[in-house]
Amino acid sequence: MRRLIPFALVATALASLAAPAFAGQGVPGGPVVVADVRGPLDQRALDFLEDAVRTPDAQLVVIQMNNAGISSGDPAELFRAVAQSTTPIAIWVGPAGAVAYGGAGQLMLAADFTGAAPGTKVGLLEPVVIGANLPGTDPADAKRSAGAAVTEALSVTEGGSTPLVDTVVPTIGQFLAGLDGKTVTSGAAAGVTLETARQVEAEDGSTITVPAVEVRFVKPALFTRFLRLASRPEAAFFFLLAGIAIATFEFYAAGVGVAAGVSVMSLFLAGYGWATLPMNWVGVVIALAGLLLYTWDFQRNQLGLRSIAGTVALLVGGFFYTSAAPQYNPAWWAVILTVIGIALFYGFALTTVVRSRFSTLTIGREYLVGKLGTAETDFDPQGVVVVDGARWRARSHRAAGLGPGDDIQVLEVNGILLEVGPPE
Repeated sequence: MRRLIPFALVATALASLAAPAFAGQGVPGGPVVVADVRGPLDQRALDFLEDAVRTPDAQLVVIQMNNAGISSGDPAELFRAVAQSTTPIAIWVGPAGAVAYGGAGQLMLAADFTGAAPGTKVGLLEPVVIGANLPGTDPADAKRSAGAAVTEALSVTEGGSTPLVDTVVPTIGQFLAGLDGKTVTSGAAAGVTLETARQVEAEDGSTITVPAVEVRFVKPALFTRFLRLASRPEAAFFFLLAGIAIATFEFYAAGVGVAAGVSVMSLFLAGYGWATLPMNWVGVVIALAGLLLYTWDFQRNQLGLRSIAGTVALLVGGFFYTSAAPQYNPAWWAVILTVIGIALFYGFALTTVVRSRFSTLTIGREYLVGKLGTAETDFDPQGVVVVDGARWRARSHRAAGLGPGDDIQVLEVNGILLEVGPPE
């Protein structure tokens, strides 16, 4: 019993220190939840924000916004959750360079408090890729309150007045401190007074502002963040080209399958981008044609006019990969870097791998014809064989019935493919 007395005293002291943070009239006794999700808002991001808004124990929910709009999904439930929330909802656009366009900008009209960092942009409420008018709000009233932000991207400047933005502060910490003592005047959370900061005296006698409550930062689940790697147009463009280029490498190099796995993962992410972004399919086809031209030149063992045309096609396809300008324009610098990477891959990396195979005496045409080996896979009609310890892409007639472990004999060398059959 005596051992419990010190612990009781410590607990009492901690409780007395924490009490001032929740002493305000009408202040819920919970943390400040900061939800951070960036990039185009798809259904997974909308569901995450809705869950954050409905956090049961929070006294304030802050959405840190850097979103070019709602790219896909149904935002009605999120807007309904914000409108019906008895917990105050605040939105801060930041840091500098962040944007809030389309449905993300319209969400600011529904929040109780809004702020933004200098150097950010808000607006372009119309057009929205997937419509997100506020439930129960006359669009005409929303347009009047937003002013020029409906059709323009407005820059937020320090000391200036910008529609949709109540407070201009450079950091989210200053935004939270500025909400201290504010009372919600309308909506389901009307009458709630916030206590987010308090003044304490430092050792040198000065007064500093410190958080009065716990600030809890939340982000989407790990798998959602993995999928959202391809939520930006330039990222989806990169994963498409990388997936096909790596698959080409796997085909010619006849590797152990690691490259094939990376290719599948890249194409999977590219497909997620296709499913969630407003795609310009003409641009996608042009980009695929560019890769086909590169592969055609490589197959002929020379990079010339087709490769130049392929480079132009890749640039055009990348710049017009999506169809919702200006919200979803691909970053030009990312497109250029991706195309340069593809050119270097086909011009040096893939060429070097294939050339290294034919640079040794043991794989000359005269040496391989007639050699015996072992089939490593089934043939349909192509497969993989092992000849003198080296793995090769090979082709055989289905009638030969070759399968894993069967003995084979090289009948002919056709480029980098071996024509094989059962041993004579």
